[in-house]
Amino acid sequence: SALFSPTVSAFKILIFPNPTNGKTVIKLEHLADMNVEVRLVNMLGAEVRNLFEGEIVSNYYVLDNIDLSALETGIYFVKVVANGNIVTTDKLILSK
Repeated sequence: SALFSPTVSAFKILIFPNPTNGKTVIKLEHLADMNVEVRLVNMLGAEVRNLFEGEIVSNYYVLDNIDLSALETGIYFVKVVANGNIVTTDKLILSK
């Protein structure tokens, strides 16, 4: 169908629970066979933590051992970089 364009980004990031009080799970979709970095960035754009770095081989990948309880409460952004390009960003709210 003409409505479907294969160039539309299917990259997905799911963060739960969100807001979180520290422990959170991040699920990445459609990043198979890519070199991926997942970075936690604060409101000023500074990277506060590198959550993942490596090659992802499957369409679904879960980062389930993330503990952010040492960080200050507030709003952060989870930035996903695949093969050198920022492919998706999502907001993460840390509340205690």
